[in-house]
Amino acid sequence: MNANLIAWIDSHDRPEATIDNGDGTLTVSTVCVANGASFIERDVIPATLAAARDLLGY
Repeated sequence: MNANLIAWIDSHDRPEATIDNGDGTLTVSTVCVANGASFIERDVIPATLAAARDLLGY
């Protein structure tokens, strides 16, 4: 399941590949912009479709 979930998350133009942490969580990266500067933020989420949808704004 995680491979399919990771592929689905990564199909949403993430700046870095999603990482399976092996403990039921995923590390997902997002580009953020603040005060004219951009940076990558990494979030650790449960490896569930509901958590991924929440992070992606679905």
